[in-house]
Order: sequence, then C-alpha cells, then structure tokens
Amino acid sequence: MFCKLRMLKSGHANESGQSMVEFALVGSVFILLMFGMFDMAYYFYGRVTLQNAVRQAARYAITGNCGTPGSCFAGSNGKGGGTGDRLNTIISTVQTFSFGLNPTISITCQGVCLGYYGDGGTNNAGGPGDTVMISASYTWSPFVIARLVPKGTFPSSYTYSVSSIFKNEQFPPAS
Repeated sequence: MFCKLRMLKSGHANESGQSMVEFALVGSVFILLMFGMFDMAYYFYGRVTLQNAVRQAARYAITGNCGTPGSCFAGSNGKGGGTGDRLNTIISTVQTFSFGLNPTISITCQGVCLGYYGDGGTNNAGGPGDTVMISASYTWSPFVIARLVPKGTFPSSYTYSVSSIFKNEQFPPAS
C-alpha cells in the first residue's frame, strides 16, 4: 500500500509510456532534419564543384593549349593540321574537375570564331582574342527528402547551371 501511494504522489504510474512517445515524435523530426541537411549539403557540394570545374577549364582554355600539342585545331579549310583536340581537352577538363557529377557541357564562341576552331558558334573553343563561354548544367535529385516528405511538397529534381566567360589570350593560331 505504501509503494502504491508513493508512485501516485510522484506521478510515475501515469507517465510510463509518455517518454517513449515523445522520443518517437521528436526523434523522427530530428532524423528528417538531419537527412535533409545531408541532401542540401550534397546539393551545395555539387554546385560549388561544378563552378570550380568550369573555372578550371576556362583557365586552361585561355592559353590556347590542348592535350596533344600540335593538334589543337581542326584541319578543315586547310588552315589547321590537327585533330581539333582543344575542344575535347576543355570538355574533359570540366569532366575531370566535376568529380563524378557528369554534367551537360557546352562551349560557345562569341566573336570571329573561325570554322577550323570548331563547329562555328557552339562547340567552338575560339581562336586568339575570341570571347568564349563554357557552360555546364547538372540535374540533382534529392535522395532522402524525396522519399520521406509527401509528394508535391518539394520538387523531385533541381537543375542548376554554371558558366564562365573569358577572352582567349593572343596565342599563336594553327599554322
């Protein structure tokens, strides 16, 4: 009798499952926030990584270099004797520095943009003094948020694009 009276006074008899229910409610919200934080961290990681990849490719492209010296420019119009390796080198530089994100890459030349430097306006790394833009876009799909949050609350994917515009140095053109 004395034990029952003491339990009723302290209130332990009515609160036996309350802590577990509170923990389940608060814990599930905490886990949702934690995994949402991981998703958003990956989103920002991808965005910053892609911007760095485009910037590194632009820094490399300004100089007029390519992966195989002497074959930087395509051989159409009889003005270049190479295989057009410069454009492929810029694209592979973006892919290398994007660390597995696999972005969609486009290179656009604005200026004289002679044909033997690429296809014309798009997919053209430009010649000496040309203004060139390297763009990359990536579609990110949240992993955890899309599976834990009800459909229609958040978009199922986000597409972001980054670009870098630069002017080529006055490097010697193809002979």
